[in-house]
Amino acid sequence: MDITLPILILGTILLTHLTFVNINIGLGFYSLILRWRSLSNPETSKPARITFKFLAASEVVSGVYGTMITVVLAGFWPTLVNIAAIILFIPLMISILGIIIRLTSIAAYWYTWDKVNPRIHLLIGVLMAFSGLLIPAGFRYIFAFINNPTGLTSLNPVSGNILEAFANPVYPPLLLHTWLGALSIGFLVASAGLAWSSRKDEAISKWSGYASLLGGLMIIPQGLAGFWFWSTLSFHSPYLFYSINKSFLPSGHSLTDVSYTFLGMVLLAVVILTLGIIHHYQPSKRWIAYSLAILAVATLILGEITHDIGRLPYMVIIGEEGIPVELFINRLLILEPTLIISGLSAIIFFTAIFILLLYLYLVKGVLHE
Repeated sequence: MDITLPILILGTILLTHLTFVNINIGLGFYSLILRWRSLSNPETSKPARITFKFLAASEVVSGVYGTMITVVLAGFWPTLVNIAAIILFIPLMISILGIIIRLTSIAAYWYTWDKVNPRIHLLIGVLMAFSGLLIPAGFRYIFAFINNPTGLTSLNPVSGNILEAFANPVYPPLLLHTWLGALSIGFLVASAGLAWSSRKDEAISKWSGYASLLGGLMIIPQGLAGFWFWSTLSFHSPYLFYSINKSFLPSGHSLTDVSYTFLGMVLLAVVILTLGIIHHYQPSKRWIAYSLAILAVATLILGEITHDIGRLPYMVIIGEEGIPVELFINRLLILEPTLIISGLSAIIFFTAIFILLLYLYLVKGVLHE
């Protein structure tokens, strides 16, 4: 089987999943912030509800694509799943625990709104928001591992040291960068939603401006965490480091060049920071909020492309080389390329329909309370 198709399928599904997961994490925190403000300022209760309804509606997309990822990994990438299950079992359990708490607390947060003491409801919201951080806390271990396989002792048979895997130096900066990025993109998407809602209620516009400001300013600590991650790669995953910097620091050997997507990500981050501050002071300019949401998603996609495509033709990087992708693909699975492309096209088609319905729901039923 041509390795391009399995990579294309996994990449498409993964990007969609990560986009919505990051958005939902940030939406949860902004809804919580507004709910906290509503204890002393009742007018923030409405934008808090709007933001949370946006989260609840879009959570479906991330959940469906999370299931798709599991199926695709089990079918096309069994070796990678085997390694993760054996060596990264504890981090995976952390993510699963986070998913369980997250889904339960989302339901509890919604159905107890105005039905329990506001401070108790706020505590449920804290659980809802912070449980979302547990999901990438576990899964990012997989990405850190394939950047620098700490704890792996053998591939045939697969064996490793579970506790040693926790000491992966690539993990802390990667996770921090992920968390800050999720908050930024979620705040910016919240800003766009509230800007749309402000067409019917001008009082909401200032909360759109606050979301833009928070999302824009979050770029600063995210950039610092990104620099930490970038410098860590130079020591512990040099092949990926060379791929990211191939056009700027041509000092090492890499078969892949993702330096331009990396540069694009950085430039978009600067634009987001600038526009976020501008929109805070001029919240009536709704087009800025809409643009910020689009730019935030584009930045996320460029970042993931840089991080994931930069490792090719390897799946697991070991120093300046690595373990080729071919060794992780299920060779016993024989599917015609036309069948795979048809399946992927169907997934994209129905996702587009779902997002359209989601958009209509948000516009007609959520953002105009």
